[in-house]
Amino acid sequence: MPRPRKNDPSSLINPIIQDFAHRLAAVVERFTVGRIEAAVKASGNALQGRRGRAAGATRTRGKTLCYYPGCKNVAAPRFGMFCAALHKDLPKTEKEKYRAMHDKSNGAAKGKKGPGAPAGKKRKARGAAGANASA
Repeated sequence: MPRPRKNDPSSLINPIIQDFAHRLAAVVERFTVGRIEAAVKASGNALQGRRGRAAGATRTRGKTLCYYPGCKNVAAPRFGMFCAALHKDLPKTEKEKYRAMHDKSNGAAKGKKGPGAPAGKKRKARGAAGANASA
């Protein structure tokens, strides 16, 4: 290994070069972070999910109340939309009567299709196409 020179400039220049490199890296990093932040803010709408909601955001469903008139308990689909606490054991005819009353009162308010409204497209029956082909 060669012997170091007495007046070697590398011992003076190396710290200056290292300091310059660190400062340059910090400036480039700040500039890059600033550009990324600006791009994210500009494309804020692109980060939203379907229907204008933020991606990953969930919405809670509204609670459906029991169809029995005046009952404020939560309805259970398992019991035909009657509450599990009081009205699940009603006779079938009474449940149908209360369902009809509920549909009648809520149908006009929510703008649901009535019995006279045109029906949507009907699908072909799967078995009908196969039966005609073999006959």
